[in-house]
Amino acid sequence: MDFNCDQKNDVHFFYTLPFNKNTALIETTWLSNLEDQSLMDYDLQLENYIKNNLGIKNYKTNFIEKGAIPLFYPSFKNDNKTINIGSAGGMTRLSTGYTFLNIQEHSKYIVKNIDKIKEIKTYNIGRKYQLLDKIFLKVLENHPKKMPEIFFNMFNTSSNTSIKFLSNKSNIFEDINIISKMPKLIFMKALFY
Repeated sequence: MDFNCDQKNDVHFFYTLPFNKNTALIETTWLSNLEDQSLMDYDLQLENYIKNNLGIKNYKTNFIEKGAIPLFYPSFKNDNKTINIGSAGGMTRLSTGYTFLNIQEHSKYIVKNIDKIKEIKTYNIGRKYQLLDKIFLKVLENHPKKMPEIFFNMFNTSSNTSIKFLSNKSNIFEDINIISKMPKLIFMKALFY
């Protein structure tokens, strides 16, 4: 995550996922309410980042994708004919947008229980993570300028701990490891207000 870019009073970062020596996914990400249309000049943002931050002058774009991940739990309810999956099924970690592994786990649960799906408990990511995400979103809303440091601290643990936390599989010690790296006062205020 590279926060070395214009934030415009929101939270903005780029990340690069290399596939090989000459191919990479480069993404610009905004955490915002989508009201400021100037944030949506993604092509220009990516061009400037690739040329000015990565120092690549000669490149080719093979594919462009745009999307928006809601940072709230949807109010959709399953009925007798519908099973919501993905973000609509509540599988997005609101603090990070991390969804992929949650969708896989949810899909396994559906397949395993399809014959009795109407009678069983609705699958969710867990109350612990919902509470942690709620607190995190309050901090995001009230302290956007602190978010580069907060994200850096979140990922400044072992990759195993980070992945377990993001995929709802962390134990209390791993949770404490990540939580201990957060700025205490603003998170405590978000918890109680």
